[in-house]
Amino acid sequence: MSNIQDLPSYQQAQLQQHLVNQQVKDSLHLYMNLVEKCFHPCVHNFRTKYMDKKEETCLTNCAERYIKASNRSAIRFQEHQAMTMKRMQEQQQQQQG
Repeated sequence: MSNIQDLPSYQQAQLQQHLVNQQVKDSLHLYMNLVEKCFHPCVHNFRTKYMDKKEETCLTNCAERYIKASNRSAIRFQEHQAMTMKRMQEQQQQQQG
């Protein structure tokens, strides 16, 4: 497995841009899912430009739960990836040694 620093600078820039694009895409996906899961079930009255207290509370609670669950999922995914990488490195070392 090669190191990112070993790549030519133009490939490093391409990789960096790809990562930025992926982060934007992931953020938009998170936002759209948040709207789908929280806004639609909580907000029903469109006669005024303000939400009533019940809608606001529902939306706040739902958004907080959704974000916490998303963060927990991301942490678990990172832990899983780290364990997978460690296993791969151990296997490579065993094959080399």
